[in-house]
Amino acid sequence: MHPGSDDADRSTPRYVTIERRLVAAIEGGSLPAGAVLTEEGVARLFGTSRTPVRTALGGLLEQGHLARFEGRGFVVAGNGKAVEPQRVTLTPEMLGLSADTPTTPLPVASDRIQRSFEAALSGALPFGLYRVNEQAAAHHYKVSRTVVRELMPRFQDRGMVRKDLRSHWMVGPLTSQDVAHHFAVRGRLESLALLDSAPRTPAEVIAAMRKRVAELSEEGADASPDSLAALEQDIHVTLLSRTPNKHLLRIIRQSQVTLIVGNVFAKVVGARPFRLDLQEYAIVLDFVVRGAFDAAANALEEHLRLSAERTRQRLISISVFPQPDLPDFLIRTRH
Repeated sequence: MHPGSDDADRSTPRYVTIERRLVAAIEGGSLPAGAVLTEEGVARLFGTSRTPVRTALGGLLEQGHLARFEGRGFVVAGNGKAVEPQRVTLTPEMLGLSADTPTTPLPVASDRIQRSFEAALSGALPFGLYRVNEQAAAHHYKVSRTVVRELMPRFQDRGMVRKDLRSHWMVGPLTSQDVAHHFAVRGRLESLALLDSAPRTPAEVIAAMRKRVAELSEEGADASPDSLAALEQDIHVTLLSRTPNKHLLRIIRQSQVTLIVGNVFAKVVGARPFRLDLQEYAIVLDFVVRGAFDAAANALEEHLRLSAERTRQRLISISVFPQPDLPDFLIRTRH
């Protein structure tokens, strides 16, 4: 049985069911004062989107069961007493869910379609300006429009979509000037994040990254676009992710939309043109392995400087290819 679906009244709105479960857990003591609740964590447990969870948590905040704190999410209130936020692992038993609830909750609809949806947007980004038809997207992925609306801000945070004056979600076009501006930000900030993060990254994680660089270098033109994308994730996301400055990471993430160009280019042209990128990644990681973090940061900044021009040239190359087949929810528009 799906998490949270064992209530007798199936007509009860999902947010009401979630709210009732949380109240019972708080009043029964299985959710202690100070426990941190996030939309994502509760949504995964109930196997739902974050929209009804957001409504439920907002209601509990108004009722005084929850309180805000400086971090992300809410804390269980302490009946007027100050509480220390504590991360807890939510389990079905804590919320009184059925005993046969799977230990790994089913992915919510937004998580299930996110990768495919993101790939469609990425494929359109270098080729022009497109409007996202939310209802058509919902029909395409066989989900509610609410699920699509939940995903769009995530893509906005990554710089993939934006809203126009009429509040339509728009994709593209990614221009050479955009590439230059994004790389100007990345060159400065990714090196700063590396200085914070690399010393905190376990040696075995770094070693695995270096091994992947070596393997891809050996594969050469036979390397898959997905392998190249995974390596870019290693260098530009994982290697930077342990900085405690989350504001810095958010700004970097918004400028990394340029990574899409490389992924699309690899799918159209192949992996051979990425040999210089691989060599530069190897230099960065070799410095990290030796604990020469300043040198690694400088090498990353130099890689991004060189990569900016390569990415611009790749963008120009992509533009001469025919527009790919795109889902019908992406509607080509004029500037």
